[in-house]
Amino acid sequence: MTDSIADRIDDLRSKIDKFGQKSINEAQTKEWLIKPFFETLGWDFSNPDEVVPEDDDSAGKRPDYGFYLNGNTKFFVEAKAINNSLDDNRMIAEKLNYCLNAQVPILIITNGILYRIYYAELRGGGKDKLLQEFSIGSDYDDDIVNLLSKDASKNDRLLEYARNIYILTNIKKAVENIFQSPPRRIVETINDKLKEIMGHKFGADEIEDALKRFALSIDIDIFDSSLPSRDISEPESEPPKWTVEHQFKNGSWQSTFELYKRLTKRVKESGINFEENPTKFYIGLLSSGKNFCSIHGQKAGLKIWLYMKLLDLAEQETLRIRDVSNIGHWGLGDIEFHCTNESDIEWILPLIKKSYQKAVLQ
Repeated sequence: MTDSIADRIDDLRSKIDKFGQKSINEAQTKEWLIKPFFETLGWDFSNPDEVVPEDDDSAGKRPDYGFYLNGNTKFFVEAKAINNSLDDNRMIAEKLNYCLNAQVPILIITNGILYRIYYAELRGGGKDKLLQEFSIGSDYDDDIVNLLSKDASKNDRLLEYARNIYILTNIKKAVENIFQSPPRRIVETINDKLKEIMGHKFGADEIEDALKRFALSIDIDIFDSSLPSRDISEPESEPPKWTVEHQFKNGSWQSTFELYKRLTKRVKESGINFEENPTKFYIGLLSSGKNFCSIHGQKAGLKIWLYMKLLDLAEQETLRIRDVSNIGHWGLGDIEFHCTNESDIEWILPLIKKSYQKAVLQ
């Protein structure tokens, strides 16, 4: 995202503080927040070939806007007033049913601050179809926001992102189900590979028990999944070598960089030996080659993903984390935590230890 776009979104954030104290209605939210947001991303609300307010219907099931390019609908947007929680499951289901009937799988529901992206092809109903979300009232991921831009829509990058997550999460579930009761041929194939690597085989019951303990994670750069073609005679360039500093705008996000360093120091002090593995979108903390904690740097905090499932946590431990097993996210692991200060570090540290024990020691 260019600096100018980020600056304009920052201008909207300054308005949010003012509007949040008032009871502005849906029409005002559209005009003062939602419309300027999409205009920032290149959409022309004065062009009926790009943005069309949907005609109201008696049942109120149509979303508020349709976004078009070259006569094709890219996505629908349902707008709500700024203080709307967006949690009405009946409303969500109705709008998604409209999308399915119109053969437009992407729906965005927003109150001008929180933007929730739904993919109608996902299984389940209503909230189960949530693909991704972000808030411009706090830190947001530039690449997710950019998926809603006009330029990204020309290449259907949002739809591609949705399909990738849909395919990968379903394959993950299928493989994990197979691992719970592996067919004999899979056990034999693993044993053959073990013999190649180690020179001997394990018992079938040992392999079956090990497979039941697997919890797969998807580690894929969703945003670079479509690579441009190039001349085969062109020499391959070296892949970028990401650094820890890259996660913090090359160190310019000093406060969150310091927070990251305090967090990793506390992890080391807890007795966990690890190495940092920086990627484009997150830093993995690895021990014995296994990722037990992924950290994404933001301007006002750290997003942390841990190698655990919701069922691995005690009830008290679930209070401040989010289950992202069915939501697109970077990093490895199914639970997410937002760390903004020293007390957050102390709260999340026991869960990091728990994630380490599950990923590395079990």
